[in-house]
Amino acid sequence: MLHAAALYYFREVTRVGSVRKAAAALNVAASALNRQILNLEADLGTPLFDRLPSGMRLTVAGELLLRHVTDTLHDFDRVRGAIDDLKAARSGHIGIAAVDSLLVDFLPRAIDRFRVDFPAVTYSVLAVQPPEVTAMVSSGEIDIGFTFVGHLPASLRYLTEVSAPIGVVMRADHPLASRLSVDFEEVTRYPILTQSGPLPRGADVDAAFATFKSQLKPKIQSNSIQMLKLAITLNMGLAFFTRLGFLHEIEQGDIAWRPLNSPAINTLKLGLVVPSQRDLSPPASQLARRLAEDLNKLAAV
Repeated sequence: MLHAAALYYFREVTRVGSVRKAAAALNVAASALNRQILNLEADLGTPLFDRLPSGMRLTVAGELLLRHVTDTLHDFDRVRGAIDDLKAARSGHIGIAAVDSLLVDFLPRAIDRFRVDFPAVTYSVLAVQPPEVTAMVSSGEIDIGFTFVGHLPASLRYLTEVSAPIGVVMRADHPLASRLSVDFEEVTRYPILTQSGPLPRGADVDAAFATFKSQLKPKIQSNSIQMLKLAITLNMGLAFFTRLGFLHEIEQGDIAWRPLNSPAINTLKLGLVVPSQRDLSPPASQLARRLAEDLNKLAAV
């Protein structure tokens, strides 16, 4: 097996064309460096250099080894950099802002998994209205944001995007749970529970949904998704959310989510927003990468 030090020595000799110059550049004894080169040649059973009065010139075998060494050491440096990032990410603070449906299930579970590897990291996790997320990430008030996909300023970018249509959330034994999709007219036959605040950015792509929502007379209106979730579980009415705030209940068979029969509302996407013109801290960068992976796994389900 080729030793990493020998590969570094070999690469430096090929760069400067001399054992003596390579030894000086690496601050090692020329005899020790030359011994490493001779050992490499002995291990491979062939000369790697032609020893000429003008210096060391690679043989054909040496050219082949140089390509391998270049790739190997590049990969090693990349992995070492990633390991250094991991060590730096062991502690620190991460600020996250998201639409509140993600705070009910998705984010707590993601942070719980992350803290196994990064127990010293602390967090600020804020539930905010979708339009506020981009402003908070752009200003540096928080590191990572989740919001519905729309136009972003140049200072931000989406690390990933997933489909997140608004649909009808109801108890699993509700009559509409047997439908593959639900019409607006069908929904109005039942009590409606709504979340206070503006429609998600991007929902205006569906004028029919915006009009329908504005004309509703809710039985209960609340700014707490936890309140509305319990009200749904108690069969007090229907609500309109993405399924991301009800993943556990849907998996357990307690709550059903059905898409609305309106094509435009089904084009909504949720995006993970990060800065594009400044670097995240090591822990925030690590968490953002894992959150993107988690979102993409959800999209595949």
